Amino acid sequence: MTSHHVITFYSIERIENNKKLGRVVERFCIKNKIVGTFFSTPQGVNTTLSGTKNSLEELIALLETKFKLKLKDQTWSQSASVPFKRLKIKCRENLLPLDGNFDPVESRGKHLNASEWNDLVLDPDTIIVDVRNDYESKIGTFKDSTIPNMKNFTEFPSFVENNLKDKKDKKIAMFCTGGIRCEIASSFMIDRGFGEVYQLDGGVLKYLKEVEQDKNLWEGECFVFDERVTVNKNLERGDYYQCFGCRRPLSKIDLQSEHYIKGVSCDMCYQSSSEEDKSRFAQRQKQIELAEERGHQHMGMKAKQTR
Repeated sequence: MTSHHVITFYSIERIENNKKLGRVVERFCIKNKIVGTFFSTPQGVNTTLSGTKNSLEELIALLETKFKLKLKDQTWSQSASVPFKRLKIKCRENLLPLDGNFDPVESRGKHLNASEWNDLVLDPDTIIVDVRNDYESKIGTFKDSTIPNMKNFTEFPSFVENNLKDKKDKKIAMFCTGGIRCEIASSFMIDRGFGEVYQLDGGVLKYLKEVEQDKNLWEGECFVFDERVTVNKNLERGDYYQCFGCRRPLSKIDLQSEHYIKGVSCDMCYQSSSEEDKSRFAQRQKQIELAEERGHQHMGMKAKQTR
């Protein structure tokens, strides 16, 4: 069985011409049949890509030599099937949209390795914050974490204002999937006057890769933003499916709901999605199934770049 290599990495640093960087990466990925997502901003890059190990290693070398990016942390995993349908390159102004004048390049939380992280998780005086979306937290998290129950990351400032503003003297330790959201969130909190801010280096994915199994404090599975949907503690494809109407992860029990229609809706989005959306999603699912019958990949290798 063919195994597809997947690499996740980001870098927080000044990039003078992020649009040129995006164009170079796009050409290289198309030539080498690499798929996935690549975000390029003046503050750095954030990406998850899939291809052959050699092609991905060559891309890393290109970014480090031609653009002088400091890509010291990369999380590698494997997938039995291609985890992305296409290549998507996005060039934008900020790594993540969050209101404020803070600068993540200048100030971020202290990075903790797996062992240091475990010490804080077990410390009753530390507030552990899961900065991911609510549907991610529901299927896996660290024990006793504070769950903001956010629909999206832009709600983080409100969570801090409503729940943490009187705890600026406390140790705050945060985590997310790959680390990028913590870079932005920790910078925001330092700008708001929090004194001791920590973050799990490389996020949950790096933690699962490096922590000794008998010391693994993660509970459940970890949501990933590709067609694997979730990974387990061994970074293998998990047991969840995905609603392609709302993109939320679904358990086998969720698939039994009368509102679950493959490619269209699930119990969590059936009432909120319009009939127009359901019809559009149904047509898309039909096209996917027809493409699969013909042995073609829906959406193909076509790259999409937003400048």
